[in-house]
This record gives sequence, C-alpha cells and structure tokens, in this order.
Amino acid sequence: MIIEALNSFFDLIFSPLLFLKPHISLLIISSIIALLVILANKFLVDRKKLEEIKKKIEEIRIKIAEAQKSGNQEYANKLLDELLKANTEHLKQNFKALIITVALVSFILPWIKYRYEGMVILKLPFSIPLIGSSFSWFIWYFLTSFVVSLILRKIFGV
Repeated sequence: MIIEALNSFFDLIFSPLLFLKPHISLLIISSIIALLVILANKFLVDRKKLEEIKKKIEEIRIKIAEAQKSGNQEYANKLLDELLKANTEHLKQNFKALIITVALVSFILPWIKYRYEGMVILKLPFSIPLIGSSFSWFIWYFLTSFVVSLILRKIFGV
C-alpha cells in the first residue's frame, strides 16, 4: 500500500518526464537527485568546522607518534581519547547529510526500478564486457548520477 502510494506520488511529480525517451528522462531524474544530494551536503555540513576537525586529527596523530617514540604511553593514551572524540565529531558533521541522502535515495530508487525495470534504456553499437550492448536502468542511473555529481560538486564547491 505504501509502495503503491509512493509510486503514484512519483508518477505524478515526474509525469512530464515520462513522455521523453527513457535515457533522457532518467538522466534528468538522476540529475535532480544528484542536485538535491549535493545541496543537502552543502547546507547541512559545516565545511569550516570539518576542516578544523581534520587539522586537529592530524595534529593529534603527530603528537601520538611522538609520544609513542618517546615511550610516554600514558600521554599517548590521553591523546587517543582526544582522537576518538575528534573522529566522532567528524562523523557527526557528515552524518546529517548522509541521513538525507539515504532517505531520498531509498524512497526514489524503488520507483525508478518500478518505472524502468525491463526496459532497454540505451542501446550501444558495441558490447562492453560484463555489461553487454545495452544499459539497464540501474547502470544508466549510476553512470549519469556519478558524472552529474562530479560536475555539480565542482560548481557548488562541495
């Protein structure tokens, strides 16, 4: 019931795109998803704080190596605790965007599968090992999403 409601919802939202050829409509849909993921990453992750944490982690690692060389295990253990806290903070910063990304993808990928499964999205004039001479929805989605994400990351500086 929920899946059918989601399918109807996404059919309604993307209905203008469904009249296009499958490879074009899937390219546009994957571009929209990539854009939303990039924007979530840009606005939910504090880049300055992330850079500060990375620097702090590197400084702590250097201090740990020095403490271990000098044989000061107690100080090294104290630094390991600091390193663990800094790593936890680093993960917290990235986790916000990850939750949005996973939620978005987990809702829309089943619809894409429902809409495009069994279709030949793109037929190639040659054969690629392990893939063949045509792209399924998943391979086409993966390729287009990857390329569009690279471009959008450069544009938005993420």
